Amino acid sequence: MQRGTSPRATPPHDPRHYVFRPDPTIPFVAVAREQVVALIESINQPQISIPGKAPQAASGHLCGLRNGNGSFSAFVGLYLPDSAENVVYAREPREFPREQYLVAEAEGVHFLESMGFMLDNLNFRSLAVEAQESTLKRVPLFSRPKPAAPARAQEPESTSQQQAALARFLASF
Repeated sequence: MQRGTSPRATPPHDPRHYVFRPDPTIPFVAVAREQVVALIESINQPQISIPGKAPQAASGHLCGLRNGNGSFSAFVGLYLPDSAENVVYAREPREFPREQYLVAEAEGVHFLESMGFMLDNLNFRSLAVEAQESTLKRVPLFSRPKPAAPARAQEPESTSQQQAALARFLASF
């Protein structure tokens, strides 16, 4: 065998072909509980900057799915609370065989960690059915984002109200 041609010398995938790409046509991932193979979520909310969107703190999720035809898919969701929207990234190719799932999951973890997310595997398949259902309702990736509540303009307090509040505060000592 020639040098460099052994199966171990070739990478398990060509990174030019397997990447997570944003898909603005997907506002959320509609799934049945039974399809979810894995769910990994961020335990922090780093400040991220997505082209065309205001920089803001975000939460991140990685979801592995088993499709009806036996193939698998992987999605990364970034939830932007300031604008109340999901930015969904789909792994390309969109569907892949079971043998590629672990590679796809590792790529998704790396993708999120490269943005500063610290991650926790929820071990979704090990959760009780009720916990799985409540998790699917809680995670923004699986539901249509609700419109952001309009910011209420705060009425400026009058100077006398501020002085009275300060006096009460100081009198409490």
